[in-house]
Amino acid sequence: MHAIIADPTSSGLNAPCYPTKPVVEVVKLRREEPSLHVLTTPAGPLAAATTHSLRAFFDAKNHRPSPEMWNALTAVANTLEAMADGRAAPAVHLASLDPGIGKTQAVSHFTRALLQSDAHEGVSLLVCAGRKRQIEDFIRDAGLSNADFAVFTSDTALNKLGTGDPRSARVLFTTHSMVESRCEGRPFPDVGEFHYRGRPRDVRVWDEAIVPGRAMTLSRDDVSLLLKPLRGPHPALAAALDRMNSELEGVADGSSFLVPDLVAVHGVDMTTALNATGADERPERREAISSLWFLFGRVVTVRRDGKYGTTILDYKETLPAGLTPLLVLDASSREQVRATYRLWADHRGGVVRLPEAPKNYSPLTIHLWRRGGGKAAFRGRDRDDLADGIANTVNAKPDEPWLVVFHKGTDTETAVRSRLDKVRTGDVHFLNWGAHEATNDFAHIPNVILAGTLFFPPSYYEALGRAAAGKPSAAGDMPAQDIKDVELGEHRHVILQALCRGAVRKCNGASCPKVDAYIIASSRSGIGEQLPVIFPGVNVVPWRPVQRALKGKAGDATRFIIDTLADGAQSVPFSAVRQHIGVGNAANFNRSIRHHAEFAEVIAEQGIVEWPPQRPIGFARAYAMYFGNEN
Repeated sequence: MHAIIADPTSSGLNAPCYPTKPVVEVVKLRREEPSLHVLTTPAGPLAAATTHSLRAFFDAKNHRPSPEMWNALTAVANTLEAMADGRAAPAVHLASLDPGIGKTQAVSHFTRALLQSDAHEGVSLLVCAGRKRQIEDFIRDAGLSNADFAVFTSDTALNKLGTGDPRSARVLFTTHSMVESRCEGRPFPDVGEFHYRGRPRDVRVWDEAIVPGRAMTLSRDDVSLLLKPLRGPHPALAAALDRMNSELEGVADGSSFLVPDLVAVHGVDMTTALNATGADERPERREAISSLWFLFGRVVTVRRDGKYGTTILDYKETLPAGLTPLLVLDASSREQVRATYRLWADHRGGVVRLPEAPKNYSPLTIHLWRRGGGKAAFRGRDRDDLADGIANTVNAKPDEPWLVVFHKGTDTETAVRSRLDKVRTGDVHFLNWGAHEATNDFAHIPNVILAGTLFFPPSYYEALGRAAAGKPSAAGDMPAQDIKDVELGEHRHVILQALCRGAVRKCNGASCPKVDAYIIASSRSGIGEQLPVIFPGVNVVPWRPVQRALKGKAGDATRFIIDTLADGAQSVPFSAVRQHIGVGNAANFNRSIRHHAEFAEVIAEQGIVEWPPQRPIGFARAYAMYFGNEN
């Protein structure tokens, strides 16, 4: 590999890295540079040993990555070797190979090669995992002896694995949250808990998604949670918070607002507030206090957050200076998936994208039910229809296994199981959102249902975008298009990760196996149009497991549109629909029919869209680019 060495005058996450080998090439990392690209040449001895071992392992598993995938895996090995040799740019190196191709296995095989290399006897490795279970999986897959590794997490039982002494083990496993908490306010090289033999570890791997800051949002309702418990022990602070909350209601959407520094005024620190409110027993209070005490004295953005009410937002830097060079293994870092990485590269700089090699997803068929799939839908009046639709679909393949990803805090699993055929032989597994990442337990399952998707308040997407771009509220407005890109990117991210819990994560050369996936998402979410972006080559078709009948003029309009198109019409003008249902005023038609939530979903379920997209004048059957070929 032809090395890239960054100018040691870089700051922040691109803090100085002092190479132990001669500098081969110097590339200055400036924040305004959008991204850097790895310069690839034949692998060195560590990377060669890694790829040789990896090929043998894949052959034994009958795993056949394409040549492009092997090129991307080799780039991962080259990057790890460059870090071991002190030649890697102090940047965030993004490995975006799709789930199941072998990113984590590449690190496991590199780890063994590193431990066996006499030339790298003093070189050490840090692996930062998103979940504790991933640490156990990595230790097992790498075949490490107890003398080679240690674990440093908040779990005392897990920490007993290996040597039990983090500073003396060449390989150290920890979690994202441990790095963020132990390094808060300190550069990474200064934190001795992550050292080996008194110095920072050479090779650093971050498994799963990474963002340079944490989105901080706080609604007026969140602040109200604190008023009653604080009023007794700290009445002046409670009164001040009440006044601030009232003032926020009058602040215009999108405006900046200076949160008063009530800690300085009233002298109540965060620990005292946590104890006074019983936050240990009320997680929502703990979260509210943590956010509010951080935001005191800061400029925030005020947003009218839909049903969540008035919300203030900003972000907190969470990654320490000097953490780079860092290899990040995240399938969602592909340019077509999460927008946060693009904002990071464009505005903060110091991002290296390793070669990409997306799968060919043509064997994947996604059945799209264009209907609201948020948590509220599964708790409200649509619950029975949704459960019927899921159960009907599962019952249609009684001999095959299924995975259903559902919203935590709903009774979706109970409702669906009660509707399943009793004589079915195929297992049905349920996995809640939040536990949908980093598990391979369901990789054999060819049928996956996403019972709705994860949605966050609008303020969260703006705060996340600001964190990625390094643009606090004090720096001015966030472009609306960037916020929208972040929102769609997060939809793409959660869908990619969730569907890849099933058999779609496997590889047949450059393709996935034949898989049927089923997604519930409203037409207004824009998710349907993102599916071919997430899964190149995918076939998207309508899914209508339950038929709905609307009443009144909305029902009359629906039946007229469906019948007219069924009779051979290419489209149905808005004016024709208005005339048929007796609504003469266009504004009334738009309000009572076109913008009627259930009407929009019912016609979407029928594969009907407003047409043309930019300036619609009527209704038409959706083109194959949205739904694929419908039989």
